[in-house]
Amino acid sequence: MDHVATALHPPRPVPRLRGFLFDAYRGLPATTWLVCGAAFVNRAGSMVLPFLSLYLGARFGFTVEQAGYFVSLYGVGATCGNLLGGRLVDPLGPVRVQIATLLGAAVWMWLMTLAGTPLLFGAGVLVLGLLNDAFRPGNMASVLATVPPELGPTALTLNRVAVNAGWAIGPTIGGQLAHIDYRLLFVADGTSCALAALVLLLWVPRRLQYEHAAPAAGGTAARDTAPAAAGTSPWRDVPFLWLLGTTMATFLAFMQYFSTETRYLKNAFGFDESKIGWLLAINPTLIVLVEMPLVRSLRGRPRLPIVAFGTLLIALAFPLLVPHAWGMGGLLAQLLLLTVGEMFSFSLLAGFVSDRAPPQSRGSYLGVYGATFSAAFVIAPSLGGFVYDRFSADALWYGCGVLAGLAALGYRLLHDVYRRQRLE
Repeated sequence: MDHVATALHPPRPVPRLRGFLFDAYRGLPATTWLVCGAAFVNRAGSMVLPFLSLYLGARFGFTVEQAGYFVSLYGVGATCGNLLGGRLVDPLGPVRVQIATLLGAAVWMWLMTLAGTPLLFGAGVLVLGLLNDAFRPGNMASVLATVPPELGPTALTLNRVAVNAGWAIGPTIGGQLAHIDYRLLFVADGTSCALAALVLLLWVPRRLQYEHAAPAAGGTAARDTAPAAAGTSPWRDVPFLWLLGTTMATFLAFMQYFSTETRYLKNAFGFDESKIGWLLAINPTLIVLVEMPLVRSLRGRPRLPIVAFGTLLIALAFPLLVPHAWGMGGLLAQLLLLTVGEMFSFSLLAGFVSDRAPPQSRGSYLGVYGATFSAAFVIAPSLGGFVYDRFSADALWYGCGVLAGLAALGYRLLHDVYRRQRLE
């Protein structure tokens, strides 16, 4: 009779999906959700950076090239902020660093509405990048401090999902505010920083530190890498520097998706800003829906081979832009491949870095890793634009494929290096 009842009343897809998602997020403590919630609130208010170039044009009459230099100033500040935030996390604690940098960024954004000259505003952009990204090492370290090592990749993935969900909201609201008054972007962004600081201040213990820093027997850390010797600087950890160089190559290729590719979509395919915006929304939407179950299913496996596979997918994605005749189908395939490659790579990379770090130097390692992303943010747009203008768009896409392909090989070789170190 049971099979008859099942045939008459088959399982509903919504409860099954709910159970699937519940299983993917199972085991994470409330503190992890609160720390990730603060990151979501902060990112949901991220409105200044996406519209910074437009604001500079409206306020000071800057050309696209001139505005690009000011956006690069933000990247320089962000690179310094990651390094500074990482250094402060270890002696002060990750929660205190987050609260201080969030409140500093809030006040600074409100003050930037008063900047009346390009020189003063440029200095403000530099400091803003520093304050905004000094928050990130503390945020990742806090997430990792709330869980045992075997749940580290899952917790970091929840953080990425929260950040991407916020990123899907912030620019949409910011576009509406920009129609009214660009200065409202700074007010709203600063307010979101203050609210994120309030979440941490009220509900997350300030003494949160590395209670779970020691790798558990048989956990993911034991399968990948042993921590570097106590007191080791990330700048003297040679395999880690190799990892940073490989990651920089990956970021330089991947970030063309957010910079030069948008120009290409307009020039080669004739897409307007609205259609480009919808295409760009595919990436964070898929990450929010898929990344957590995907990473959860990979738990316990060596991470660098998976990162190498994801980076190879990124390498294969960019050449799909070359055949124009493929049209929208080719573009959707490229975006899908790029997003899947990102999901296989970036969450697992951050977890690997945290496992490589000595327990009391985790903030420094995460800060240097974050600075690699920020440095790529400075270099990638200008490098991509140079290749695009001086050679061709096709040369850029093939070049991205080669660069990411070499990075995939680098990750695979690094896995062998770390495995030999662990066996010695």
